[in-house]
Amino acid sequence: MQLISLSANKDSFKTVHFNNETGLNFIVASQKNPELTDKGKTTNGVGKSLIVALIHFCLGSSNKTGLKRDLKGWSFTLSFRIGETIYKSERSTDKQNKISLNGTDITKTNFNKKFGDLLFDIPEEVSQLSFRLLLPFFIRPKKASYTSYDNPNSKTSYQIQITNAFLLGLDVLLVEEKFKLRKEKVRIENLVKDLKDDELLKDFFNQKKDSKLESQQVKEDIVKLETNIKLFKVADDYYEINNDADTIKNEIDNIQNKLVLIGNQIRNIDNSRRLSPDIKKESIEKIYNEASVIFNEDALKTLNELEKFYLHLSVNREKRLLDKKNELLRTESELNENVKQKSIDLDDKLQYLNTHHALDIVLKLKDQLGDLKTKEENIERYDSLIAKYKKAKITTDKDIINSTERAQTYLDDAKEVIKETTDIFRELSKRFYPQATAGITAYNNDGDNQTRYDIDAKINSDASDGIGNIKIFCYDLTLLLKGFGHNVNFVFHDSRLLSDTDPRQLAELFRILNDYIQPAGKQYILTLNHSQLKGVKQYLSNSEYQSIIHENICLELKDESPEDKLLGIQLDLDYN
Repeated sequence: MQLISLSANKDSFKTVHFNNETGLNFIVASQKNPELTDKGKTTNGVGKSLIVALIHFCLGSSNKTGLKRDLKGWSFTLSFRIGETIYKSERSTDKQNKISLNGTDITKTNFNKKFGDLLFDIPEEVSQLSFRLLLPFFIRPKKASYTSYDNPNSKTSYQIQITNAFLLGLDVLLVEEKFKLRKEKVRIENLVKDLKDDELLKDFFNQKKDSKLESQQVKEDIVKLETNIKLFKVADDYYEINNDADTIKNEIDNIQNKLVLIGNQIRNIDNSRRLSPDIKKESIEKIYNEASVIFNEDALKTLNELEKFYLHLSVNREKRLLDKKNELLRTESELNENVKQKSIDLDDKLQYLNTHHALDIVLKLKDQLGDLKTKEENIERYDSLIAKYKKAKITTDKDIINSTERAQTYLDDAKEVIKETTDIFRELSKRFYPQATAGITAYNNDGDNQTRYDIDAKINSDASDGIGNIKIFCYDLTLLLKGFGHNVNFVFHDSRLLSDTDPRQLAELFRILNDYIQPAGKQYILTLNHSQLKGVKQYLSNSEYQSIIHENICLELKDESPEDKLLGIQLDLDYN
């Protein structure tokens, strides 16, 4: 794949013609009056980085709300070549889910799938490699892409690993294998965690119970409860008879209370009969004599009559008490007989209730039986899952060990593949830093993680910004010149790559491009500022500057007016 041109449907847009499909193409941002200190005149914002964003936009990047908001009615077209076929990809800012490919609309998803198949030899068994994930290694899309040589996408550690392994020619199936094994191990660990959080099963994990003994006890309880339910007779009139029994019981209690009262009355009558109220005449006389009262004959006569009167009253009182007592005894006998009959009736009803049960009671017992069976199932599930966990853990651990062994064997056998990329990386690095130790290494990672290969591209002292940028340059050119699994024949770098880099190193960068790109039949595109060119010029001969840089400038953007910028209009555009 090589780029031909980038255009738009607006006349104000500065069409970018990549004049050299094979060779160098430079896009330069210049100041009309570089000696002025007017801060409003700057090469920032003229459209260098926007070109990168628009190329990605035409190549199926995610939708850009900023473009839709600020550039309504615009569409951009990227022309590019793959082999002998020329493609034109046009995408509108208004309807970003569709891309017109050579005049035919195609969904963004199908576009990315098509060019993933055309440009990258992605194994079917690998799930996370794609056109959009790999393309940024050849045209880094944003500022953050220039902070790390191996991560132009700001993606996950697994994606970083598998994309680099793929482009360096390492076996990505081994990467995918460890990734899946690690996921399976985590899944099993989560399964155990879920079991530990189960309220019923917590005791088993805490070794407070033995699941086999607990299961045996539950089974026995189930058998007992099932037997009891089968023996139970359900009575439709259970509650009616129960109410009758309660009524009879209350009646017996009332009668018993009455019998207690009658018994008390009979005892009172017997006590009254023993305490006679009769007074004899001799007693009255004695009292009067002690009082020194002399009774005449008339008075004595009266006392005799009074004695007879009291005698009559005493006889009548005795009769009344005896009559009352006999009446109470008859009532007591009747009540006792009534209690006897009611007790017999109550016993019959209670016996019936003891051998029969209400439907809701049986249903409650069945609910209890259901709970026991659920408990039994949970315990069996626990035993089954624990057995499955132990077996799966053993299998997974073995598979991880075997995978690690296969990876080591592969790396031992793939030394020539690794050497091919590390040699070109070292060759390029030493053009900048002849004394520096440099190279690309790939080691087998046997840790408990998702990483299969520990890949590192190293240049001694590469912590400084300038050397870090040189490492990105060398790494990307290595993938372009000696990378594997791709049919991308260009690299596009933004001027950010040149920031904080010594002009002498930049001069060497241009010499390297001149030495490697054209002979390899590749395309290299670079945006840069006029100030960067000025710094480089003093370290290149006139002929070098003319042939390497000046003759390969394909577009110049200026800061003098909006018309001189890429869009041809003044706009503070958010395109990330």
